[in-house]
Amino acid sequence: MKRIENVPTNLFTGLLGVGKTTAILDLVGKKPGSERWAILVNEFGDVPIDQAVFEERAVDGIRIREVAGGCLCCTAGVSLQVALTLLLREADPDRLLIEMSGMGHPGSVLFTLREGSLSEAIDLKATLCLVDPRDVDEPEIRDSQIFQDQVHLADVLVANKVDLAEPEEVDAFDRWSTSLYPPKGAVHKTNGGEIDPSWLDLDTDPLRVPLFPDLHELDAHQHDEHEHHDHAHDEVEDDPVLEAGKPYRSVNEGYGRYACGWIFSPQDVFDEEELLMTLAGDDDVDRIKGAFRIGGDAILLNRTGSKIETRRTAYARDSRLEIITRRADTDWAAVERDLLACLTQ
Repeated sequence: MKRIENVPTNLFTGLLGVGKTTAILDLVGKKPGSERWAILVNEFGDVPIDQAVFEERAVDGIRIREVAGGCLCCTAGVSLQVALTLLLREADPDRLLIEMSGMGHPGSVLFTLREGSLSEAIDLKATLCLVDPRDVDEPEIRDSQIFQDQVHLADVLVANKVDLAEPEEVDAFDRWSTSLYPPKGAVHKTNGGEIDPSWLDLDTDPLRVPLFPDLHELDAHQHDEHEHHDHAHDEVEDDPVLEAGKPYRSVNEGYGRYACGWIFSPQDVFDEEELLMTLAGDDDVDRIKGAFRIGGDAILLNRTGSKIETRRTAYARDSRLEIITRRADTDWAAVERDLLACLTQ
């Protein structure tokens, strides 16, 4: 078996909805045709959604593996090393990109990449943290220890969605980013997740250590005893049996967030207008991602806060959805009934 060594590796961090997946998709479109890339995607919820997003981009030389149902920082020991080992063996890549969950803490993952058994296989390059400039003056976000360490441990800070921010919000980002210590290796502003591939090859700073090292225990088996990081989730079936009108459902919780995911039968077809009205109704939702069959077509749906975006997609294997909210008392069965009411057949 070929020995895999010194694969350039980048970690992407940032809160929910800042555009990490979009940024990686942008980079995939710029991949040199002769190179093979591997992408490890982590989602908080149990139902993989990003796989659908990547599948529609049929780019040669891309291998994707998804880790759903929590965050990489909880599996930063043996589980992460196993997932990465399998991906590296499958892809034999020229570059590895790792996308963390928006609620993930990068400290233990960076430790594993630098000090774990894969350290010789990986050449750790810049960690990129994406930030929505509209968030930096929000006290709830600025005070978040996860957000602070995502920013602190990044080598490259990227303000995404600048076109959606007011000029004063962009100015606030500029003042904040220049005040960071130690300073970032680079700070950039962009729209639509557009990333310059040259940013990937900046060196990482191994001397950066977490501001809140106790936020995540390196021993992932102890994470459920830590007050900041308590996970509970259903066991996800690898290949659930799907019947029309009877979706598979899985719930997950942690970090004060509650998630539920559904996978619908390929026979289930949604009314687009009814679906959008239904998914726009709950003000307590942090994030919605989904792929839906609508008539003879299909859409990808993304909601962050109150803003919903949709676009057509070639993905039509099934319909699937993940909702993340702050409400512990969310009635997921009622949500499911509302979704089923949007079916046309």
